[in-house]
Amino acid sequence: MDVLLLLVPYDTARRGWRCGAGPEHLLNAGLIDRLHAGGHRVVGTRLIEDDPALSPAEIRTAFELMRRLATAVRGARAAGHFPLILSGNCNVAGVGALSGLTPAARSVFWFDAHGESNTPDTTGSGFLDGMGLSINLGWCWRALAASVPGFQPAPVEATFLLGARDLDPLEAALLFDSRVNLVPVSRLPALSALLDPSTAIGLNKTIGYLHLDPDVFDPDSVGHGNDHPAPGGLTEAQLRSAIAVIRGQVALGAATIASYDPACDQTQAVCRALFAAVDALLAPGP
Repeated sequence: MDVLLLLVPYDTARRGWRCGAGPEHLLNAGLIDRLHAGGHRVVGTRLIEDDPALSPAEIRTAFELMRRLATAVRGARAAGHFPLILSGNCNVAGVGALSGLTPAARSVFWFDAHGESNTPDTTGSGFLDGMGLSINLGWCWRALAASVPGFQPAPVEATFLLGARDLDPLEAALLFDSRVNLVPVSRLPALSALLDPSTAIGLNKTIGYLHLDPDVFDPDSVGHGNDHPAPGGLTEAQLRSAIAVIRGQVALGAATIASYDPACDQTQAVCRALFAAVDALLAPGP
């Protein structure tokens, strides 16, 4: 597979800080060599940057990065390349990638310990990156989201939130009242049945987006991928198995590793697990 690496090294508008250091760390740890060893060709590495003429600001910067990433994803696919996104924040990567996949029918596979489904009306922290999935679903920030080239709300019934276990109360109520497919760790063994074309109508006709936040891993058995660990997460084997099931049913159009903070990964175990996940998501599929 021809892979284009898209790096967005920002965390809350600060370049190279905290999870913003993750994209370049993954490269320095040998990601390109790992891709070559898997039989893939890396056609390039492109840096997505904010406008240097403007002052950093979390909301403005995030949506500017989304706009630039959406254009880059669309260009990569037009050239026949698979866009693999390494991003400091989940919101930028998700909105940018999914906007770059339109007008095709899309499905979303979002691996995260958290719901990423708060809105300005439900959040208690004001953390924009806790709204990544809700922006994609059209639940908030609609005017700014509409400024992202190609943005269309993702279909709720084709959105799967996998491994989430740390939800804010109002966020949980919003998710439970929606048609988002919630797949906690305990339901992962049934993922194949959930994605079967006879039950997930039309899912096999979509282009999939796979989003991986390393806090979906179990912090005790795998490690800490950022400073938001939640107990009871996935093992590396469970993640690889789930990705294989998805690959067996849906053709992926783009994928992301987001919110990886190398400073939290003291033993590099999470980095190794992420590399194994990349192997699985780029494996042959439909």
